[in-house]
Amino acid sequence: MSLIDFSATAEAFSMIFSVEILLYIIAGLFVGIVLGSIPGLSGSLGIALMLPVTYHMEPISAIMFLSAIFTGGVYGGGVTAIMLNVPGAPGSVATTLDGYPMTRQGRQNEALGIGLISSVIGCLFGYLLVFILLKPLGGFVLNFQAPEMMILTLFALSIISTIKGDITKTLIAGFVGLLLGTIGSTAFGRPRGTFGVMDLYEGIEIVPALMGLLAISELFFLVQRKFIVDSEDGVSQKNFKDILRGMGIAVKQKVNTVRSSLIGLFIGLLPAAGATVASLVSYSQAQTFSKEKDKDSFGKGNPSGLVAAESANSGSEGGSMATMLTFGIPGGSAAAVLMAAFMVHGLTPGPFLVRDHMDLTYAVIIGNFFQGFLLIGIGLLFVWYFSKIVLVPTRLLIPIVTVFSLLGAFSVRGIYIDVILTLAFAVIALAMRKLDYPIIAILLGLILGSTIDGELARTVVLYEGRYLELFQRPIFTAMTVLTIIIFFVPAIKKFWKRNKKSAS
Repeated sequence: MSLIDFSATAEAFSMIFSVEILLYIIAGLFVGIVLGSIPGLSGSLGIALMLPVTYHMEPISAIMFLSAIFTGGVYGGGVTAIMLNVPGAPGSVATTLDGYPMTRQGRQNEALGIGLISSVIGCLFGYLLVFILLKPLGGFVLNFQAPEMMILTLFALSIISTIKGDITKTLIAGFVGLLLGTIGSTAFGRPRGTFGVMDLYEGIEIVPALMGLLAISELFFLVQRKFIVDSEDGVSQKNFKDILRGMGIAVKQKVNTVRSSLIGLFIGLLPAAGATVASLVSYSQAQTFSKEKDKDSFGKGNPSGLVAAESANSGSEGGSMATMLTFGIPGGSAAAVLMAAFMVHGLTPGPFLVRDHMDLTYAVIIGNFFQGFLLIGIGLLFVWYFSKIVLVPTRLLIPIVTVFSLLGAFSVRGIYIDVILTLAFAVIALAMRKLDYPIIAILLGLILGSTIDGELARTVVLYEGRYLELFQRPIFTAMTVLTIIIFFVPAIKKFWKRNKKSAS
């Protein structure tokens, strides 16, 4: 049986190649990039806001417009992560690890170029594979149940062991993050760690934590400088050649880009995993497979870390879309709103959509693939202006970022406790910096804690008293071994090096 329905493919091309569709895609990319680059906002919010605008459009026009907002939002979230250490969405957390240090070093144009081309390649690669392997990918998703999701999230958490610094402090910070991530209602509906505060029954939202730990806390240190960059020499670096050089760096890292895009695609296929887990796993793998002399530069402005994070982030978009189209299961909030858009226009994502409307299914995938090419031109336009953020004095930048960060935290649920939590996390981050605890460790624990908790509870219910049967599941067994290796080998290396130094 052929993997591709060529008759449906021909019809799909005729559906999407028109001036009208092109204009809708360009408009969607603009909206997505702008909203994605505003702290606390995201592509999913943009899709929700623009959904009423599409009521009188043709289904394919509406879906292309809204999916372009999705694509633009994914890229836009990485821009502020690079320039301001403020992830536009949780999926851009890994982007801050090397993107912002590059900006501090005056290499912001290079970083923006790397981020743009990595996002484009991840998008193109992801949707190309989805187009070719749409049917087999559906079977792959069915093999992932609670045990696999649990171990996959633990695998993503293993990046904690690669963070530079005191391993004891790193593990403590990660453990505290995991505890914070379990605040809220348990899988059995009982409150935990809420202290009677009703607004905490749904847990701690990620956006207030991001805004507090990364954005607001960084502003306290920006007060001491005239500009974002460490040296005022970096302020004058506005050369467009730097952006092109960054794009060239990303293109040359073929193995890293392909590996990260694949990781992004396959993790994006899994409901509840998404871009955050994908980018963290890819970042960890980029560090693991890097040369020994380059490992210490991760987290200090290594382009390889930025390439991995952005490629996986965009690659996961294709996986999320494939799961929604084939099973009717949204892989994230943006995919959930997109699914609602399908239904508004009389289409229900799932097996029947693929069976009865294969031409439309292919049209969505092909249209999203070509969005990647348009993103290059539109992204370059935005990159040129975003790169000038370093020219803005911090006395003007700090109040602007503060307002947007607090508004972004408030906009998620519309309750004031999220603003209070943002400020509380900012204080925690300041204390952690003072005591030399890694902020990223507590953030990773918080992001992944609730997922680990929920999948662990489901695994216990399914396999109570029969835990050895888990190792009869090949994916679970393989990922367990990989997680143990990734988690403990770096820690052992650190202790071994420390003992070797003390002995000499």
